[in-house]
Amino acid sequence: MKKTAITLLILVFGLFYLFSGIIKIIDVDNFLFLIRSYNIKQLIYLAPAIPIIEIVLGLMLVLRIRTKLGMLCSIILLIFFTIVFSLGHFLLNIDDCGCFGGIDFLKMSTPIFYLRNGLLIAGSIYLYDKLEKDRDSVQFIKFTFISVIIIVASLFLGVRANLDAYLTKTNYTRETINEYHDSLFVNRNINETLLSNYVSTSPDSSYLVFVFSYNCPHCIVSSFNLKEYKTDKIDKIVGITKGSRKEKRLYDKIINPEFSYKQIRFIEMRQITSLFPMSFYVENDTIRFKIKGALPKYNQFEELYFNE
Repeated sequence: MKKTAITLLILVFGLFYLFSGIIKIIDVDNFLFLIRSYNIKQLIYLAPAIPIIEIVLGLMLVLRIRTKLGMLCSIILLIFFTIVFSLGHFLLNIDDCGCFGGIDFLKMSTPIFYLRNGLLIAGSIYLYDKLEKDRDSVQFIKFTFISVIIIVASLFLGVRANLDAYLTKTNYTRETINEYHDSLFVNRNINETLLSNYVSTSPDSSYLVFVFSYNCPHCIVSSFNLKEYKTDKIDKIVGITKGSRKEKRLYDKIINPEFSYKQIRFIEMRQITSLFPMSFYVENDTIRFKIKGALPKYNQFEELYFNE
């Protein structure tokens, strides 16, 4: 009975690491953006290796390859994750451990994180103590299987993970963001700006590009007001946003937006703005002006901007 319980516990640990690693690879942008918030350059270089390490560790435990060594690695990995999160939480107010990427319902509060990791560390120590020393040689087929998984995961990360974007500093600060928008967006052809990566326009039309976040209160107010904005002076409204799947579902349910919008990566949004909402009026493919903050009712908008 005790042996069965230990076997089952090892399997649970293995599946935990496999799931965690696979989710990080699938949602690598969310994971890299979180790592970037620690402001430690070396962590960005290390980040792509973390899901691969988790997957290898998970396979070692599930396939019972060097199980005692696997549990030792589990102890080290869990302590490392706990220390890094603690530094981020207490020094930088980071409250997302990023354990399971962007899956909303698996995100946990800080106390739950410490409780879970405490139990996992205790369980790893218990299993390491109970397991006998590894003696068996690794079967060729298992070694080959893990090697193939490492290669596939590495190739996938190589394609998806653009480390340069996360290592490059933003070209503005909160104090200089107005100057940043004025110099790189206003009175420029939209095709010369970052907006061209996400918005297609027509030279003989006018557009309002609405850059927003799902859960920003001013963005919510603006989204309701935008229902009045499709007029003879604004042919089309195009949205650019960032956020989680849960936030998107809630936004669509509450707002039922009458404009199309594109969801982009967090790091891409940082290259456009960190203030929300931020709107740009485009006429004849030229950005005529920007609107910082909540959009007013259309009659007020017309009076403020077009009558000027």
